[in-house]
Amino acid sequence: MAVLAEVALVPVLVSYAVVVVLAALVTASASGTTPGGAPGLTQALGSGIPLWLAVHLVPLTVSGAPLGMLPLAPAIGVTVLVAALARRGVVRLAARPGGDGAPDGADDADQHDRWTSQGVPVVAAVAAVHAAAGVLAAALLTPDTGTIPADASPATAGTVAGLLAALAASAGVAGPCGLGARVRRLPGWVGRGVRAGLGAAVATVAGGAALLLVVLLAHAEAVAGSFAAIAPDAGGGAGLWLLDVAYLPNAVVAAASWLLGPGYAVGAVAAAPTGATPGLVPPVPLAALLPSGPPPTWAGLAFALPLAVGSVVGWLLAPVGAADASGGSRDLLRRVRPVLVAALTAAVVLAVAAGLAGGRLGSGPFDPVVVPFGGVLVAAFAWNAVPGAVVALLAAPTGPPAGRGRRGSGTASAPAAGSDDPGKDEPADAAVRDDEEPEGSAGATGATGTGDDGEVASRSGENAEGPAPRS
Repeated sequence: MAVLAEVALVPVLVSYAVVVVLAALVTASASGTTPGGAPGLTQALGSGIPLWLAVHLVPLTVSGAPLGMLPLAPAIGVTVLVAALARRGVVRLAARPGGDGAPDGADDADQHDRWTSQGVPVVAAVAAVHAAAGVLAAALLTPDTGTIPADASPATAGTVAGLLAALAASAGVAGPCGLGARVRRLPGWVGRGVRAGLGAAVATVAGGAALLLVVLLAHAEAVAGSFAAIAPDAGGGAGLWLLDVAYLPNAVVAAASWLLGPGYAVGAVAAAPTGATPGLVPPVPLAALLPSGPPPTWAGLAFALPLAVGSVVGWLLAPVGAADASGGSRDLLRRVRPVLVAALTAAVVLAVAAGLAGGRLGSGPFDPVVVPFGGVLVAAFAWNAVPGAVVALLAAPTGPPAGRGRRGSGTASAPAAGSDDPGKDEPADAAVRDDEEPEGSAGATGATGTGDDGEVASRSGENAEGPAPRS
């Protein structure tokens, strides 16, 4: 029971403590007070409630305006924390007296029993505590008198916080509960395809991060000017810096969507490699990266990255498809199906990230922030499936596997196809043996031919009747 309480309560308390400390530091820096004194601590405790909900991706209403575009960086941190503690909890439960004591090397029955007796309680406890904390935090919000005039639906807060915690905890307990072994029992082309798809998604996001870094360096002066204009003092600058860091993963996903083609939109402002619509931008430093004119001349080169990623996926999976191919009418599908699995995996992962990166942003000219879910899903699948399938078909060997078709091809002693009587091929075997007689045997036969005719006939009779038995 103590293990379940620790696994369920520690993430809630730690995440709340972190946002309270950060809020206290920012508030104290902005107001010139000490972090532990009034009004810094009181304001921080009040601000921590809506911030905790935002960290858990719960939609808020701030000063009557909807806020659905929530920062992904702290949500990723909370997810990692919950997953790590859930894994540790399952390992500790397995090590107790009466536990199986071998969380990584048991058979199927033990793995199933571990999931029902240890994994399910851990996931349920984490989800229940986070759902209750979400409901309580939403109920404690005071939109009229609070430090941050925010409000949230208790039902939505409980559902979203509980679901996020349940998914994170499930990911944490998957390894100790034997999910890896179950995945390894899937057909080889499925597992290889899923791994290649995850790698393709990571490569695309890494490309978006690299693009964002290049654009930040190119617009460094504009970003610095935004900091100086919006938050000239140290406290405001620290808060603005934390805000930008919290939303940095959102910007990376938007950049990845730009590389894939669908792009993104902030209110009336839209950006894509094929076109851009400039307009009013939000007063934050990251907004300096939004387009102020048509796309640059090199924008078309952005498609080289998803093209390269899809080609690499096809190259890596070509041997997998070739190993499953049998040369029949379904040979083409067998060659490309690992690539299709990889394309679907990458598309789903990137589309979910796109859906989480956008959302409502007030009710003014910057609303909404859109990273198109459907566009990213289709584009990511196409960029991985089409070039990947082409490369897989061209890179894979087209002939039969090594050893198939060559077995027995160099001998005449193999029975003819469709022959039911192996004895029909014995004359061919005899001919091969006669051809392979050493020269000395041939000389002896020639010498015998010069002797008496009766002796020759006698020896011919012996050969017809078979070799004489040895005494």
